[in-house]
Amino acid sequence: MTSSSFKRQAPGRAYDFLPPEAVKRDRRQSRPDDIADAEFVVIGRQRGPGSADRNFTGRSFNDNSRSAGRPQPRAERAAPAQAPSLLQVAEDWLQRASARHFVVLVVALCVLVFGLSGGFSGLSASNAAVDNEPLHFTHVTATPRDANGMRVLLINGIIDNVSGTTQMVRPIRANLYADDKLVASVVIDAPTDVIYGGQSRGFSSKIQYPGAKTPEVRLAFMP
Repeated sequence: MTSSSFKRQAPGRAYDFLPPEAVKRDRRQSRPDDIADAEFVVIGRQRGPGSADRNFTGRSFNDNSRSAGRPQPRAERAAPAQAPSLLQVAEDWLQRASARHFVVLVVALCVLVFGLSGGFSGLSASNAAVDNEPLHFTHVTATPRDANGMRVLLINGIIDNVSGTTQMVRPIRANLYADDKLVASVVIDAPTDVIYGGQSRGFSSKIQYPGAKTPEVRLAFMP
């Protein structure tokens, strides 16, 4: 019989000389995390034991802490344009103003200066003197009429007692003016001797007046 040269090797000593196929794996390149806070250390020469620790603790600094403590530059605001002065505005207005406006301005300034200098005090004093008179003439009328072929002027009016006391009534003088010229003057009898406070009395009188134009009548009490 033919002997076989195949020898069974002992288990555990079988060798496989074909390497296994490499398995392809998808490797994703991981992105490093952003550094939120970093601490930098300046390393110098070591002069002795423990000097490294002193240098480490003494020269270590934080970038964020320095940037946080540093004052931020302030945004400069643009300076507003300087407003024109009042004198310049007035000068421009005077240059553009017409002759009429200039005359109105001059008159207004004159009135203002007159008032500030006390010019109106005299007018107020005269008005106060008129108001202090207790008896006033009101509703005065002058009507031309014909009486028995003669030209007459009928004068009517009312005397008011504006005071709170009884006042004596004196005779009335009537002056007739035509074109600001005195043309006649007559005396009218008082309608009563006294007028009590707050009361009024009417009066009427006819005087001869041959003029064609109705005159202006000015009344006053006799002294």
